Amino acid sequence: MQLTANLASKLFGEMTQSCVLCGNSCSNNICLCNACLQELPIIEHGCKTCGLPMQIENTQCGQCISNTPPISHCISLMSYVPPIDHLIQNMKYHNQLAIADLLGQLLADKIIKADLPLPEQIIPIPLHISRLQRRGFNQSVEIARPLSKKLNIPLNLTDCSRVRATSPQFNLSIQERAGNMQNAFEVLRSLNVKHVAIIDDVMTTGSTVWEFARVLKKAGIETIDVWTCARATIN
Repeated sequence: MQLTANLASKLFGEMTQSCVLCGNSCSNNICLCNACLQELPIIEHGCKTCGLPMQIENTQCGQCISNTPPISHCISLMSYVPPIDHLIQNMKYHNQLAIADLLGQLLADKIIKADLPLPEQIIPIPLHISRLQRRGFNQSVEIARPLSKKLNIPLNLTDCSRVRATSPQFNLSIQERAGNMQNAFEVLRSLNVKHVAIIDDVMTTGSTVWEFARVLKKAGIETIDVWTCARATIN
């Protein structure tokens, strides 16, 4: 996906500030200069159900063919490699919420480009209240806000909850991640919609979004998309 200077200006307006990646001045309010925009590790073609980079768009990887996740379509914006991993870590652990707005804007642009049927609601992955209190914000919510505004889709922040305080996923194995997320989410009341999109910052094994999607399916949601800013892998 090519983001030209003209497109950046059109999307985000004109102002001068420092790029969050290289420190050079930039003439748009997305905190990213045009040179760094062109170097982002954008996923051009991804597996339609898990977002892993593929050679051809709208196909499935071998893992999803053998064990299809409980979702209809996945869009992941970028690969979770430098400098994007550092950018997302700064957002989550150093309160740089302008990065969440940047990622949400770029993800919205990719969703528009995909030209797929849009959901009736956007639902960010909930944080447990204990982690929300420590961090002070839910990064998935902050990413979802510009998405909701740009795509004109309602943001649902009240009807789903993380009811179990799970361990951080990053230091767990694939098997441990799946077990860690079991029964972590709950739908608090009827959603009264049939098509939603789950928002998360990074997807690695998919354990978190698959479990949340399973709970949403059980609550009557028929079509579930997953939109993430970055797609990582685990060895």
